[in-house]
Amino acid sequence: MSKPDLTKPTRQALRGILVIFVFEVQKRLRVFWPILLLIFAQKKLLPASITIPMAIGIICLLMLVHVILYYLNFYFYIEGNQFIIKKGYLRKIVLSIPLERIQSVNTKQNLLQQLLNVYSLEVDTAGSVGNELKIYSLSGSYTEHLTQFLESHKENTNEEKSESISDTSKEVEIIKLSPADLLRIGISQNHFKTGLIILVFVSQIVDQIKDLFQKETDAYSDSVQNIISNSGILIFTALIIFALAISIFATLLFTVIKYYDFKLVKYQQNYRITAGLFNKRKVLLPFSKVQQLNWETGPIKKMFGIFKISFKQAVSKQVQQKQVIDAPGCLEKHIESIRNEVFKGDLPDYSEKIYSHRRYFNLLWFQRGLFPAALATPLYIIEPLWLIAGTFWLAISAVYCWVMVRKSYFQFNKSQLIVGKGGINTEWQQSEAFKTQSVDFRQTFFQKRRGLASLRVNNASGQIDIPYIQEDIANKLMNYILYHVETSNKKWM
Repeated sequence: MSKPDLTKPTRQALRGILVIFVFEVQKRLRVFWPILLLIFAQKKLLPASITIPMAIGIICLLMLVHVILYYLNFYFYIEGNQFIIKKGYLRKIVLSIPLERIQSVNTKQNLLQQLLNVYSLEVDTAGSVGNELKIYSLSGSYTEHLTQFLESHKENTNEEKSESISDTSKEVEIIKLSPADLLRIGISQNHFKTGLIILVFVSQIVDQIKDLFQKETDAYSDSVQNIISNSGILIFTALIIFALAISIFATLLFTVIKYYDFKLVKYQQNYRITAGLFNKRKVLLPFSKVQQLNWETGPIKKMFGIFKISFKQAVSKQVQQKQVIDAPGCLEKHIESIRNEVFKGDLPDYSEKIYSHRRYFNLLWFQRGLFPAALATPLYIIEPLWLIAGTFWLAISAVYCWVMVRKSYFQFNKSQLIVGKGGINTEWQQSEAFKTQSVDFRQTFFQKRRGLASLRVNNASGQIDIPYIQEDIANKLMNYILYHVETSNKKWM
């Protein structure tokens, strides 16, 4: 199949114009929904000759005209070392993005796009607030070629390199999740968190229903209160079991929707991640862009022998929050393989572990145990049973904070940093010293008296905290990392 000419100004795929219409409608609804709601609720605001169906039809017609004009005036192409986008019919906009500024190129495919066999492409650049541009409707072959070109031609646009990068015959599949893997991942998720999300969602729905059907809800409310007061502990036990079952089912469902057909593939110096049931995403991740690797496991994950690894790269804060690139269901061999490839085998695993000082416990227990317990003091006076609950909380939080201190350490081998932390889960963070953007030396009054300090190592994807270590070690580590950054000739991205 012949390659498309990327230097020729091109429109989006015609069959995807419905996708553009849906995206534009969603965008307008997010902005104007209060006004539309007010108009439809107060029909008197509309002229007598215009009904609500007629108003909806007029709005849809205007949106369709807008989408057609938007489609006809949207072009994109490559010119030299620039990715050019021209758009707008009332206000013409020309957007020129240098190829070397492009940080990430991701593709997505929601359910409608899957039916129409088109993709949306998102490009993010350093310093942008969000995605620099979005193209909603591209054919599969054009998307693949354009994505490879943008990723591979940031620094060198010669044709030889393009042919080399475009060769996908050397792809190596690292992870592919089966239905059984999805089941194990779903079971090992945080069901408490899912339960809270469902509880908040349901409470919002109940509030809305209560406002609309005040009389009916008052009657049912009295009946429910009578049933609960007469049922005792059995009804509460049944409700807890029911809530737990709903939470587990919802977690499994979310896991399948997010990670369906998950694949992590390596080719040359890149990873490609594809996943998703209704909203399929494809992320291309060059090794050089990885600023930090995080991986974690927990009690249930340990039973299955699985980890979750997160790739943290330099993207805008808004995109970073929306697009967490992670790979669940990794085995230990996958973690080792990925770390060796990204960090080129220079791992500090055999260097000395330096743990946080035991005084770190005081800070953690004050934040998580003493302070919340002190806030509940009025309850202790009203009801003595709360005093027992408060005492129990202090004991549980003390054990939890002690575990956190035991898991808090760092390792350094002059070029790589690993930090271990966690409570119920165990987490690790690894980064390369030359990719450090800055190092914060932090010392409170109490730390200074005991010769302790904390460090925060900042990189383009976030930060790594090293709490409560000896002051002289903190100074040496900070000075060495800064020296390494200033003398290193390696490109951090």
